[in-house]
Amino acid sequence: MVAEKILELIATGKEKNGTIRIMRSQILTSELVEAYDRFLLDRACSLFYHSSKYKDFLKSLMGCKEEYILAMEGTKIHGVLPLMYAQVEGGRIYNSLPYYGSNGGIIADSEEAYRELACAYNTIARRQTTITATLIGNPLLPQGASGITHNYLDLRIGQWTALSPADANPEALMARINSSARRNVNKAMSQGFSVEIDCTQVDPLRQMHQDNMRAIGGRPKNDAFFASLARHFVQGQDYEIYVAKKDGVVIAALLLFYFNLTVEYFTPAVDLAYRTLQPLSLILITAMADAARRGFRWWNWGGTWGNQMGVYRFKRKWASLEQKYLYYTQLNDPSMLQWPRDRILSTFPNFFIVPFSALQSEEREP
Repeated sequence: MVAEKILELIATGKEKNGTIRIMRSQILTSELVEAYDRFLLDRACSLFYHSSKYKDFLKSLMGCKEEYILAMEGTKIHGVLPLMYAQVEGGRIYNSLPYYGSNGGIIADSEEAYRELACAYNTIARRQTTITATLIGNPLLPQGASGITHNYLDLRIGQWTALSPADANPEALMARINSSARRNVNKAMSQGFSVEIDCTQVDPLRQMHQDNMRAIGGRPKNDAFFASLARHFVQGQDYEIYVAKKDGVVIAALLLFYFNLTVEYFTPAVDLAYRTLQPLSLILITAMADAARRGFRWWNWGGTWGNQMGVYRFKRKWASLEQKYLYYTQLNDPSMLQWPRDRILSTFPNFFIVPFSALQSEEREP
C-alpha cells in the first residue's frame, strides 16, 4: 500500500487536499550538516549510522566518498538519504550504508520527501557508471524501502530490546530477561568481576575482539578502526567502553555507540580463558541499566543472518523484539556473479556487492 501511495503521488504531485508541494533533492553540504543532524534528532527512527559523525568516520577509515542526499522544501529539510560510494575501475559501488551492515535508507517526514529521495536514489542506482548499489533497510522503518529499484534481495533479522525508566534498576531488568541470561549474570557476579566504564582500554578491546573473530573464522575490525574512535567521537556522549576486570585485569569489554534514542551494541569482546564465566553478561546488565537511566529507549543488537541461530538465540535471551529487514541491491554488472565469495570479500572488504546466494560459485558448491 505504501508503494502504491508513493506511485500515486509521483503521478499527481499532490497531497490529498490537492495542494502541490515543491520538493527538490540536493547534496548535503557542509553548511547544512547542523540542520541535517537536527532533522535526525527529531526522528525517533534515526540511528547512529545516519549521523554526520559516522559519515566522517567512514570516510576517514575507508577512504570512501559521500553522496548524501536531502529532500528540501525551500530551506527546510524534509528527508535524508545517507549514501557512500567506492570509486573502482569501471565505475562506482554505492551503499547506504557500508561497513559491517550499517543501516541506512531514507528517513523522511512526508511521502513527498520520501518519493523525491527514492527517485534520486533510483537514478543513481541505474546509472551506467554504477556497478552495484545497495540500500540497507532500517528495522525501525520496515516499510522504508518501498519503491526502491533492485534486482536482488537479502534478508536480515534485526533485534532490539525496549528500555524504560524502570530498567534503570538492574533488578527490574533482570526480571525481564531469559532465565539462562539471569544465570549467566549471577555466575559472573559470583566470580567477583567488577564492571566500569574505561575508554582508555581500547587496546585490550581491540586485541580480544580480533582474537574472538579469528577463533570463529570471522572478519575482525582492523587496528585503524580502534585508533580512530577518539578522533571522531566524544567519550560519554557518542560512545563508551565498558570493561569487566578480574584482579584489575581486563577480561571482557564492550564498545557502545549512542545516538538519539538508541544504543548500538557495536563491538563485544572477551578473553577466551574467561568466556565460560560470563563476564560479558555482567557488562550487559550494567550497561543496559545505565542506558535506561540516561533516557535511551532502544538497545540495538544489530542484524543477524538467518543461519546465525546461536547469535540469534543469544540476543533473544535479553528480552529482545525482532523485525526482519532487507538489503535492496541493484546489480548492473552481471559478470560479478561469476566472482567467488573470497574474491568479493578481499576486493571490497567494507561494501556490500550482491547476496552471496546469488553467486554462481555458491550454487556449484555441494
